[in-house]
Amino acid sequence: MKEKNSRISIIFPSYNGERFLRRNLDSILQLPYKENIELIIIDNNSMDNSIKVIESYSKDLQISLYKQATNLGFAKACNFGVQKATGEFIFITNQDVIFTPNFFEKLMDIYVNNKKDEEIVISPALIFEENGIHYYGAKIHFLGFSYTKNLKQKLPNDSQLKETKRFSGGSLFMRKSLFLELGGFFTPFFMYYEDTDLSLRMLRKGFKIYTTNDPYLIHQKHEWNFSDFQYYLLERNRFLVFFRNIDGFKKVIPYFIIIELMLIFQSFIIKKFRFRMRMYYELLINRKHIKMMRINSKKKSKLLSYDRLSRELDSVLIGDNKLAKIFSKFLKFINYTFKLI
Repeated sequence: MKEKNSRISIIFPSYNGERFLRRNLDSILQLPYKENIELIIIDNNSMDNSIKVIESYSKDLQISLYKQATNLGFAKACNFGVQKATGEFIFITNQDVIFTPNFFEKLMDIYVNNKKDEEIVISPALIFEENGIHYYGAKIHFLGFSYTKNLKQKLPNDSQLKETKRFSGGSLFMRKSLFLELGGFFTPFFMYYEDTDLSLRMLRKGFKIYTTNDPYLIHQKHEWNFSDFQYYLLERNRFLVFFRNIDGFKKVIPYFIIIELMLIFQSFIIKKFRFRMRMYYELLINRKHIKMMRINSKKKSKLLSYDRLSRELDSVLIGDNKLAKIFSKFLKFINYTFKLI
């Protein structure tokens, strides 16, 4: 089929990624049929030598480097990159991944063999070099949480392809035209949960999302601590994901309250209470805008019923803290009550 020879645009933002970029670009150099691959990098005003590293590969790779005067964030930078892409297909990823051999040949075979009448989206697994799975499919909870359940486990030895609720923003393969048709990433997120939001919009329109362990990507970065700003974005964006995509708010209000009380307590322990209160305050003062955002989203396509999403919260939500055992017991009780909805 003609798709096998289609041009592919690899797109990722770069931000102070000097320590990751060489291994990333070296792995792209090793890919066959590089004449069908273009690389679009949006530098979000890096302060290190990222740009010099990227430019040093310009003779060997088809690189379009767009230097920004400010940090656009992940969502806006990727949308910009897709607009500039000349490939029929796009692959959105991160600056800190390593491509495995024959990555796109395997990926295109999966696409050709599984696409029927409707377009499909494929999100290959991401693994840490020494610590197992980072992403291999993900669940979306009806309260907006989204995460990989089998975190840090080993990938299966045999090749597998499975349907999933969410792709990873670090591993997204699809037609450029479909990304643009869906409106791309929601830029107010800046970063975090833009993949959950777009995944839910795909599900609302009936598109299928797949993940596979063959091929897969290697993720160089392995850090679990979040800055105060990152914590704020993660928590705020989860609420925005719910209001933009998930139906049944009145019915799940009691469960929102229970979980938020637990997370407020957790924020004390991890010293993020002030940023949690800031998040609640900003959601409150922007409630009219959020309501309108929900109304406009409904006009585009029917919201996804909460009962089509997961009712179980995993211990990965808790993080690693001194009271993890207590929180785990509380989650078991909460999960039991969720089943009664």
